Amino acid sequence: MPVEKFAAIAQFDGSVITERTSGEVSARCHDEEANFLALNLMHDIVTGVKTGQEARDYYGKEVLDYRRKKPTPYMAGLRFTPDARNAPDPDPDTRILSDGDLERAADEAEAQP
Repeated sequence: MPVEKFAAIAQFDGSVITERTSGEVSARCHDEEANFLALNLMHDIVTGVKTGQEARDYYGKEVLDYRRKKPTPYMAGLRFTPDARNAPDPDPDTRILSDGDLERAADEAEAQP
């Protein structure tokens, strides 16, 4: 998940969980079809097919179509093939504190009365 796409994903749907350090995403929606919908739209955002707002609008349309018993291609299954072999490396971020910083803080706490 490119860092620059996090805001668009958050704008789209709070049920899509992005884990930067592990390089994984998941969806926690009310049913499996809605999870497929959310993940497919997340993929569209990451690949530049849709903006966060476009994905949000499409989500509403597809859910209503599902209730109307109309075709819902984004809810039928994943429209992309997850392939960890071709995925970019996870982003482990940059450490804010070194091991030395943590050890010094623990030593300071221990030295206090």
